[in-house]
Amino acid sequence: MNVSRRCLAERFEFLVVLASLCVVAVVGCSKPESAVIVCAKVPVPPEADVAVRNVLAGLQRKDLRALWEFLPPSYQADVQELLHDFGQRLDEKSWEPFVTTCRKARLVTQQMTRRLGESGDAANDSDRELVAKLRDVEQFLKVVCDSELSDVARLNNLDAFRFLGGTGNQLVEVVTHGTLGDSDLGTDVFSQFGAVKVELLESIGDSAVLNVDSAVLNVQWPGQEATQHKFVRVEERWIPQTLVAAWPTEFPKVREQCLAWADDLRANPEPWHARLREFDQLLDELAATKSVAETQQVWQSGASRLIVAWFGVAPRDPPKTEEIPVESPLPTKPARVKRPETEVLLPDEPQK
Repeated sequence: MNVSRRCLAERFEFLVVLASLCVVAVVGCSKPESAVIVCAKVPVPPEADVAVRNVLAGLQRKDLRALWEFLPPSYQADVQELLHDFGQRLDEKSWEPFVTTCRKARLVTQQMTRRLGESGDAANDSDRELVAKLRDVEQFLKVVCDSELSDVARLNNLDAFRFLGGTGNQLVEVVTHGTLGDSDLGTDVFSQFGAVKVELLESIGDSAVLNVDSAVLNVQWPGQEATQHKFVRVEERWIPQTLVAAWPTEFPKVREQCLAWADDLRANPEPWHARLREFDQLLDELAATKSVAETQQVWQSGASRLIVAWFGVAPRDPPKTEEIPVESPLPTKPARVKRPETEVLLPDEPQK
């Protein structure tokens, strides 16, 4: 178990940055003629430990721009290029059904929240929690519907840094707020970034070895001992050596996967639209519910149906036990084995 945790810890620096950038990569782009990196002019600390603390402080404030400022300019340019190429592959025909479904989901959720809240049907804590979650989901959908994600034209002019500081931060605030934040990946993830202890152990030229007690490690692996991570200076940015080593091979893979998905969506949008229609049908069923109990029942059955439609995974049937008919004949005794012609027929019982 400790070995697994250490392996995860060693990959944390690259994954946390790459995963965040992938979220941006699937939602927008910037035009090449306006691909200037829009980034706050923040002084780069001369020491690696101070630079890392600045990033962690930004994440503690739930400011996703800290991740962008963490990257060297050439890495930012790679991401901007991916966003531009991805956005050029989106069109109104393939994207508009997604926007329509999001708007309908917001309207249905809003109506359900008002109806269930006013009916007084939420009699126990579980029912009241459902109504509270519906309010949070409605707020999440409101951010999406009012953002750049709702318009292909706005997506084609989206700037990564501004998106992270605007829509990105709003989505994080909603997800980590209230009932949606009541999980291991909820509110505490960002608040605990402030508890990270960063100590500079050694500095040699343009490199440093840091003793990092990461807040993310604390969240995921309580009681984990401090681990050492090597940081290097790249274009006046202090970043993990693991990220430097992985970027030339891993980022092209992310780019290829994102663009392949966009190409497939534009060339063959019907499978994507069919999945959205399944969700649209569930929204109609939820809109027709009259009570909390009915809403929960419709959601549970509808969610199972969506899993099948979206991922092709059917619920497993319970294993069947093979029943032997009462009047079935008893198994026959296995035939005696005959060895090659040079051998005699084996007797049923050993001869005494």
